[in-house]
Amino acid sequence: MSMFKKFAVWFAAIFAATALMTAYAADPVIEQAKAQGIVGEQYDGYIGIAKPGSASAEVKRKVDETNSGRLAEYTRISQKTGDPVSTVAAAMALKLFANAKPGEVLKAGPTDPWKQQP
Repeated sequence: MSMFKKFAVWFAAIFAATALMTAYAADPVIEQAKAQGIVGEQYDGYIGIAKPGSASAEVKRKVDETNSGRLAEYTRISQKTGDPVSTVAAAMALKLFANAKPGEVLKAGPTDPWKQQP
């Protein structure tokens, strides 16, 4: 695949993934949990539970549901681009971090603590 074609496929895939992420992020349970700092975006392209003691069963279920949807989309993009799923997920993490709202919590690395977005 030529470099231009690969770039075009990658761009289209990221656009599709962004639409999917917006749909999942619009879940009111997740949005409320994000606003409260209970869940946040992680370095790996998935959401995580920042305050396990504050997460209800509903929040935990929605986190699992959202992450399953993200994995499916990352896998689909991976198959189109030939990039590993982890690379696709990490690229989305960068986009999600850039679009984080003030007050949301983010986890920049596997051993990093959760930090609130200023």
